[in-house]
Amino acid sequence: MEQLIYTLLAYINNSLNKDINYNIAKSMLENIDKIESFSLDSVSEACNVAPSTINRFCKRIGFKNFSHMRNSVAIPAGFSIQEQADHGITTPSFLKQLEENSKMIDEIAESQLEWIVQQIKQSKKIVILGFEKHQIQAMELQKKLVLLGKLCECGTNLYKQMDGLSDVTDADMIITISIQGNILSHNSIILEKIKAARGKKLLLTFSNELEQLEGFHQVLQCGRIENSSVSSYTLLRLFDVLMNRYQRYDSNWS
Repeated sequence: MEQLIYTLLAYINNSLNKDINYNIAKSMLENIDKIESFSLDSVSEACNVAPSTINRFCKRIGFKNFSHMRNSVAIPAGFSIQEQADHGITTPSFLKQLEENSKMIDEIAESQLEWIVQQIKQSKKIVILGFEKHQIQAMELQKKLVLLGKLCECGTNLYKQMDGLSDVTDADMIITISIQGNILSHNSIILEKIKAARGKKLLLTFSNELEQLEGFHQVLQCGRIENSSVSSYTLLRLFDVLMNRYQRYDSNWS
């Protein structure tokens, strides 16, 4: 659900004109809790447009048609991209968790950091997979890499992300963010897609149970699973460390 919300909000935020597509996105957000139960006719009525217009809009934002978009909300049984909900924490607890995670980042092995920055440097294209609540952090990493001259893709559409993996070549890199590992549960669709994809694959997680997960060339644990409430801030800190290291290596390679 959150993935679709991000997609619709991105369309509204980047729309130059409040045209018919803007109004469709706005109406869908206003009825977001009903999308899964809507038929093409009912969503057309809610948006006050023709069914064919709805399908054209869905295609514009990365889906094949409305049914495809609706199915993205109804995640198949056994496949979860949801992270556990954050619970309110006190300021001292927040700072303690962030400090613990930051210490883990400071203690990342030099060999791991070197492998990551070398792959970033050598990769022709980088595909970043961020899901649900960490989509914003994924886009922040995308921005940082683009500023360093690296071509990156970071889709907000789950199905488009999975389809895009088939275009990855041996010269590319895939960075997956899964703090608690839910998207990588046994036999999950996304894990099978990642395994089948080409390129070098990096997983960023808080779960120490994923250290030997098949399908990734490198698994980086950058925080403690019990500190998932501060995962968003931890990722931003990690990205700063990686980009600083990349710039240092890049200057040596130049």
